[in-house]
Amino acid sequence: MVRAFAVWIVLVAASGVASADNGFVWAAPEPCPDAADVRARIEQRLGLPVDGSVRGIEVAIAREAGGFVARIDTRGVTLANQIRTLTSARCDELTDAVAVVVARLATEERARQAEIARKATAIPAPPAPDAARGRRAAGPWGGGVRAVGVSGIGVLPGVGLAGELALYARRHAYFAELAGTRWARRAKYLADGAPGAVDVRLITAALRAGWSPTDMYIRAWAVGEVGPMTGEGIALNDPRIGTGRWTAAGAGFGVAWPMWDRARLVGSFEFLAAFEQVRFVLADGGEVYHPASGVARCSLGLEIGWR
Repeated sequence: MVRAFAVWIVLVAASGVASADNGFVWAAPEPCPDAADVRARIEQRLGLPVDGSVRGIEVAIAREAGGFVARIDTRGVTLANQIRTLTSARCDELTDAVAVVVARLATEERARQAEIARKATAIPAPPAPDAARGRRAAGPWGGGVRAVGVSGIGVLPGVGLAGELALYARRHAYFAELAGTRWARRAKYLADGAPGAVDVRLITAALRAGWSPTDMYIRAWAVGEVGPMTGEGIALNDPRIGTGRWTAAGAGFGVAWPMWDRARLVGSFEFLAAFEQVRFVLADGGEVYHPASGVARCSLGLEIGWR
């Protein structure tokens, strides 16, 4: 095998080496066609002038017993250490076969370069928010549970604080939910520095319905709520004050920022108008407290569920 390889090197070295343009190397002995002839044959099969698509292809033809053998080195084009071997009794026929192989490689290389250029100039479409963050896309149905802390003014004395738990369901871009809210009791004193006061408490049930697009993080809704409001006297001769019904309706908006695939940080703002207000009055007819006709509240918390 070593001897055969040495004979090959000697034959190629003894042959006249000619190089076509654009980096295509052709080495062949007499009476094989020269580089210009080979180029013409390649162009005939390509239907186009030979260009850089044949750069790096090296062809060496040597004599062997009974004919000729062509060694085609295509690693400059295919990026792989690939050697192809063709044999023929006549060098002219062998040259035609080499031209066919080189033309096919040039066609493939042109297609590859065109694809690279197309990708380089193409403007990629911006990914959807869910895809950009690696989350599953939202289906037609969704639902879950939300727990938030609420702060509001107008419904209880001063600034009221509450906890809310809600169950929601979504169909495409629309949702509905049921929520229960328990407000921490707040005291309304009869006079500054006086011990007498009324402890006001409120528990409500709310129904919300609105719009929540699956490809955005915003929400908007209408809300109605109802619940009992109670007052209990502190340091009064008669601690019984009374109970009444609170009813209000309004609208709100919020955001649901994804933290994980099934968890979102939610924040919202609502404004409600009161339809039924409770008035806490002492036995002598003096009014202690009544809610405002307009209530504003904001909330922040965590939502768990599928979109």
